[in-house]
Amino acid sequence: MTTLFLVRHGKTESSGKRLCGNLRGIHLNEFGKQQAEIIANYVAEFPIKAIFSSPLERTMETAMPLAQKKNLTITPQEFLREIDFGDFQGKGEELLESPIWKEFNEHPAKVRFPNGETIHESQKRVVEGLDKLCSEFSANDQIVIVSHCEALRLAVAFALGAPIDAYQRLTIDPGSITRIEWQDGRYRLLSLNVSPIS
Repeated sequence: MTTLFLVRHGKTESSGKRLCGNLRGIHLNEFGKQQAEIIANYVAEFPIKAIFSSPLERTMETAMPLAQKKNLTITPQEFLREIDFGDFQGKGEELLESPIWKEFNEHPAKVRFPNGETIHESQKRVVEGLDKLCSEFSANDQIVIVSHCEALRLAVAFALGAPIDAYQRLTIDPGSITRIEWQDGRYRLLSLNVSPIS
């Protein structure tokens, strides 16, 4: 089985304050940089074959310390980007008053974000991308995937066979690692939302 280390990027100044989605120009803050170093120190103990990342700055910056330690190249992958929140990207507290946002938090599968995508489309994009990627590796290979909260929660929900409306019950914190195994399109969860200690 191919083992995947699913890493959520470290903290940014926007974490918990606004919906970043696929916005560019958002970088790790000092704490996020420390998280990236701790992740690198932890994961470097494993025989990592390759590192793949969402192309956004905050994910690439999270992957960089590990890439340097393992002398690997980070390969950006578009399928690892966050849900496209469309017109909602960049918004903060004003989201709380939006009927669409309220519906998303109660029945996410029913929502399409204005000029964005649905969680069905996002999950399909991520899972199909992971399947294709994993099929290119051997059974005992271990690879690192650096992505975003919603994208990773949707991937884990699929791995568990959970209803898509239940995916928000999963917690994946900034700077955390979730491990899953892949074999012929089937997944097995090994660990969830582990935050390594320096």
